[in-house]
Amino acid sequence: MQNDLQLKKLDIKDLSNLINLQDKIIKDFHPDEQHFILHRTAEDFMKALKSETTQVFGLYDGKNLVAQSILSLPNDNQDRELGEFLPEIPNSQIAIYKAVLVDPEYRGKGLMKEMLKIRETTAIMNNRSTAITQIAADNPASWINAIRHGMEISKVDFDPEDNAKVIYLNKDLTSNSQKDLTSDKYHNLSLGKDVHKNIPVLFNKMQQLAQKGYKAIGWNKETNNLVWHVANEKQMQKMYPLNTSVLELRSSQRT
Repeated sequence: MQNDLQLKKLDIKDLSNLINLQDKIIKDFHPDEQHFILHRTAEDFMKALKSETTQVFGLYDGKNLVAQSILSLPNDNQDRELGEFLPEIPNSQIAIYKAVLVDPEYRGKGLMKEMLKIRETTAIMNNRSTAITQIAADNPASWINAIRHGMEISKVDFDPEDNAKVIYLNKDLTSNSQKDLTSDKYHNLSLGKDVHKNIPVLFNKMQQLAQKGYKAIGWNKETNNLVWHVANEKQMQKMYPLNTSVLELRSSQRT
């Protein structure tokens, strides 16, 4: 983390700064992209700041809040957000990562990585074994960044609340194993030169893979491919034979 930035667990005194940061980020988005983040009201932020199961973190540059993130650590006796994702895991083992917001003037400085790190550290300290999150399908920058930092895509579906196309990601917080993304046992899905333009096709391909038991375990920066894998490769290939070339978005498919 940059030496001149201060990491802080936020409280009610930070409310106006949270709202101002969100408004600045939304204003910076193109109108077609403003749905990328949930537009939280003052009441939403107050609820998170006062909740016993939610923690809000921020990075300050002097008096300016330049990044924030929210972590939910639900109890077993309550309904949790994203209850449709990995419902078999008890709430007490789940950590829910909510959207990271970074001031447009501070992008490219690794602040999103810092926000991911503090949430993961806090989740582990609270004995959580699985981190989950949900990201809009047409916000590839966010879900690629989450994959780069160890999360995996294991569900691609429509949000049950508003029917939006969403990507569900999770991470095993108990494992430190390294992933070899070059194995010939894996399947590669090209994101194409214009990933935003390819989202409709990508969403369908990703949904099909996830439904067949595949997980996107990494992103190959050099080839711009999502790398997919299943635990029981032989069984899955027998049930659902895949032709890797079919998964690639060739230039002839782009319109």
